[in-house]
Amino acid sequence: MNNKNLSKNILDQIEAIEQQSNKKINISNDFQEFEFITLDQAIHQTTDSEINITVKNEKYFEFVLSHELHHIMFEISDEPSVSNAVTSGNQGLDGRILSTANSIFESLEHVQVIQDQLEDGTLTDEIKDLYLQGIEKALHPNVDLDENNLHFYQILIMLDGMIFSQHSHDEQWKQDMPVVYGVVTEMLKEIESSDLSKPTEFRRTLINTLDMYDNYITNAGYEGMNYHDFLNITPIVSERQLRLNLNQNYQIKHSVFKNRATGKDGFVLIGTKDEQSVATLNIDPKLVKPEFYQVYYSRTVKDVFEGNGIDYLIR
Repeated sequence: MNNKNLSKNILDQIEAIEQQSNKKINISNDFQEFEFITLDQAIHQTTDSEINITVKNEKYFEFVLSHELHHIMFEISDEPSVSNAVTSGNQGLDGRILSTANSIFESLEHVQVIQDQLEDGTLTDEIKDLYLQGIEKALHPNVDLDENNLHFYQILIMLDGMIFSQHSHDEQWKQDMPVVYGVVTEMLKEIESSDLSKPTEFRRTLINTLDMYDNYITNAGYEGMNYHDFLNITPIVSERQLRLNLNQNYQIKHSVFKNRATGKDGFVLIGTKDEQSVATLNIDPKLVKPEFYQVYYSRTVKDVFEGNGIDYLIR
């Protein structure tokens, strides 16, 4: 696509991303007809040298492209990221855990993205209305779900809708879906009381919000998502913590999940304060004996992080 056809706002975003990431941005289209605007109408894939973006909505091209570029800016910033290297052995369950976690993660990003798009003019009243029409339809899917599973789904949709609408539909949703509204309102109290521009607060808020969603699922009598073991969330440490022995901040946990790469028992590195995994360790279960732990825990945090290729952020 010829970048000369893009607005200055878009070109400025592209230039900033290319400079910070040292990657070339390529934009292509796969235009389709849409009744509403959704936030998956532009997608991207990243390689070692390129970021390839595909835009699917022709009429609202600038909005969906700008929205995707804002998400890419987050990816190359100091925002904590989420990864996964274990498996339950059930592809459907793995997919549900990842999709729900990614939905909540992106909703947190949308707090800032929506504000940025309002300021740069790419989010207009017309676009907001079309997006919220899509949210309203998504909240009432034409599928056969029991009440609990419907609520699990609606919570994620309403959370994003409430952030996007900046609470303009609250009264309607409170009246139509009081149970879901109550859960989402509590999640938003946690989100909106945090300064998500700070990596430490973004990480803490993400973990807490995932916990709130998971607690609702387990309280309804269903198996939980076990986000703490399944997801690795980028650790944020001080220079002092890097010099400490591993056991002063982290513990190795024999996970209920399997290591996806080896198919063997999974071992995850858990933060002692928030009990959240920061990495999956490639440990041979045959080596795991008391002496092994003693030696491993005596290593410094920095040594373990760098020896296992664990990305981290400095507080």
